This record gives sequence, C-alpha cells and structure tokens, in this order.
Amino acid sequence: MAMKHFYTKIHGWCYCQELYEEMVEAAPQNGAMFVEVGAWKGKSAAFMAVTIANSDKDITFSTVDTWLGSDERAHKKDTDILAGTLYETFLSNIEPVALYINPMRMTSLEASRRFSDGELDFVFIDASHKYTDVCDDINAWLPKINESGTLGGDDIGWSGVKRAVDETIGEGNYQIHGRYWQFKKETGTKGIH
Repeated sequence: MAMKHFYTKIHGWCYCQELYEEMVEAAPQNGAMFVEVGAWKGKSAAFMAVTIANSDKDITFSTVDTWLGSDERAHKKDTDILAGTLYETFLSNIEPVALYINPMRMTSLEASRRFSDGELDFVFIDASHKYTDVCDDINAWLPKINESGTLGGDDIGWSGVKRAVDETIGEGNYQIHGRYWQFKKETGTKGIH
C-alpha cells in the first residue's frame, strides 16, 4: 500500500513536486543518489522521501542544511530558529520517513566535499539566495553530478539566483518550470565560472 504524502502539514515551501517525481521516475531501479541542499523544516524533503518510498527504488537521499537559519526575512522571526530548535523540528517533521533521509548538518560546500565527482544523479539547490552563494553552490555541486544527472534549484525569480544560474550554467542551457530551474548535464554547458 502506498504511503500518503504528509508534506502539506509541514510549515514551509515545496514547489518542486513535479521535478522530484520526475527524478524518482527516471532513477535506475538498482540505485541512485540524490541530494537536497537547503532543507529548513523538511517540507520538500518529506515529499521526496514519500515519493522514494512509494517507488520501491534503491535511492539514497541526503539533505544538507546547517539548521541555523539565514538572514532572509522568513527566517528572522522564526520561533524555531530563535529558540535554536530548527534541527529538532526538522527531525520531528520527517519522522515518518526518517529511514529514507540522511540529514547532513553542515554547510553546502562542506557537504559537497563528501561526494566524489560524478557520483550523484540529482542535486536540488535551495539554500542561500545570495548571488555569490548560489554561484558557489552550483560550482561545488555540478561536478558531483554524473553525465546523465540533473542539477536544479528553487526561486529562479530571485534576481541573485537567476544571475548566478545564468552566469554559471549559461543562459539558455537550463529550463525554467514555474519557480524552479533544471539543468540536465548531458546537454553540456557553456562553461562554469
């Protein structure tokens, strides 16, 4: 019996359902590795974990976050961040699917060094939205994607995010779907800065 999605009960954002479903569907049956950079309270991670559970595929899914919050407006007044309990809230929210999620409590760049080049099938970036941070995240994670893998991210409407994606992936080398962007590595790049 399929596990029901419960992500809508978790505070936060999740606009990447279509992409997450596509990635699980495209994953090989015998094993794949996915990483989500920026997990906050676990809403999108819970969606991905239920999708993986229902697929019966061997997919390793890691989420990367410091769980310290950021200087973005939504985080400045968050009670979990102010109380220092964001990580505990994340763990509580993902409890029904905890077996499907490997939390990595560290920065994006630290986590990227834990993976070999070409090891990952899919990485989704939704951490800092500052231009330089997004550039750093893309440059750190893109080499980790295998030749048929996908790199994506949220909030392409933010000027810093769009500029970073345009300059690192190359304008015209990626697709935009609503709020998120998607780059399939097999299509090549114009050059990474």
